[in-house]
Amino acid sequence: MLAHGPMRPTPALLVLATAAALTAPTPRAHAQELSVQERAAAVRRVRDLAACVERNHQQLQRLLRLVDQAETQRDHAGDASARRDAQRAIEALVTRAEDVRTRARECLGGAALPTVGTQVVERPPPPDAAADAVAQSGGSIHEIERDARLGSNIHVERAQQVDGQGRVDSSVIRAAVRAIGPRLDRCYERYLDRGSVQARRLDLVFTLSGSGRASSVQVERSGFSDATFERCVRAAGQRIRASRGPAGGAAIFSYTLRFGRQP
Repeated sequence: MLAHGPMRPTPALLVLATAAALTAPTPRAHAQELSVQERAAAVRRVRDLAACVERNHQQLQRLLRLVDQAETQRDHAGDASARRDAQRAIEALVTRAEDVRTRARECLGGAALPTVGTQVVERPPPPDAAADAVAQSGGSIHEIERDARLGSNIHVERAQQVDGQGRVDSSVIRAAVRAIGPRLDRCYERYLDRGSVQARRLDLVFTLSGSGRASSVQVERSGFSDATFERCVRAAGQRIRASRGPAGGAAIFSYTLRFGRQP
């Protein structure tokens, strides 16, 4: 278990997620007036950009909190094996951060937004009390299960509580995720119907609070290039219902799932 203490996310993480796109010179298309279709397309692009930045910002926040915890363990653990575990955890987290950076660059790329000479004033986003509460809790990494079958075509490679102050029995989380196994199987069967048979991985990340209902469900580190499949997996994750919620606050869980025909 990693040591933890109060921490608060910093707005600098937003810069990390977007720096590659924002520092490169971007040509702008100038027009006197946008057509109705151009304006609608531009607004959709803005919404997509906002969702991309927010999603990657949240992922980087969580990874940085875990890096801080691992560094604390590395620097203060009296046991050599615990220090080695912390060093390996830091390396794994850096690899995950690189995945986030790559995804951020991909979704921030594309054509520049049209401009009509309007000055844009940027303001920081309003505070998110719920996110701050989870961030301040410090959280810790706790393994739920590993190397387990979830469905006929789904294997759990690793499942962990990755953040949050709340605590709940691992058996409760396993049962809640098992209940959506058939839905995930159907998602994959429909994906196969569209022509792909390769085994691929993704992380299903979700938050549980006192109600036991999953919220903030995200698909991360996906090896799939199929938005329909990822939406289906996310919708299945939103049906997670634990028999009881975590005690002591919210808890964030990450399930690394491998989809594919089992040998």
